[in-house]
Amino acid sequence: MIGLYSALALAAAPTDQTAVPPPPIPTSLPTPQEAKSKVVACGLADNRIAVQFDETLQEDVVWISQAGSPFSEATLTCLARTSVATSYYIYFRDTSVQRPYDIIYNRISNQAGVASAREWLRTRNLLDTLPEPVKGEPAAKYAEAVEKFCGVKPGSLLVASDDHMITFTKSGLGHLTANGIEGAAANEAQFACVMNATSAGDLEAQGLFFGFIGNAAKSQ
Repeated sequence: MIGLYSALALAAAPTDQTAVPPPPIPTSLPTPQEAKSKVVACGLADNRIAVQFDETLQEDVVWISQAGSPFSEATLTCLARTSVATSYYIYFRDTSVQRPYDIIYNRISNQAGVASAREWLRTRNLLDTLPEPVKGEPAAKYAEAVEKFCGVKPGSLLVASDDHMITFTKSGLGHLTANGIEGAAANEAQFACVMNATSAGDLEAQGLFFGFIGNAAKSQ
């Protein structure tokens, strides 16, 4: 994040927030007007900001116009923190700003996700025994440790496609029926445990990716 913004002109913005802890992820969604007010608080004029429904995402997002002062790194950091704190995505009409902003946002969003997951585990007295990924060890070993930690049968929910990728088994998430999801390898509490355990492990920092491949889980 250093150097990338030297070309961005300075603008009035809050003080440096590098050492500030990540913002908490909200438990309820603010109104569009509340989200807009928080964006304004980063030093932007009200008329530069529009909250619009996005058909692809099926939710409201914030758009910032090109007109007005350019963005400093501090302003982009403030906006990224606001996005995490409100759960409203922020987009720029000036597409050249989007990439540097996304880099900052991804860092702060990841930090917030790790902090939120660790707090979830802490309140359930699970943090002290959390399995941590270890660089150089097989991803499959870590995946199995997470399943055991959450009370899931090893190999039934998670699978490592290689030493850098963990995803769900083909049948692990179950299938949708008229009565809801059936045949899943984990119940709701176990699944929440797995998601928070992997988030708390900050897998990206360990060179691991956890999620779906394409639009479907990779088969075992």
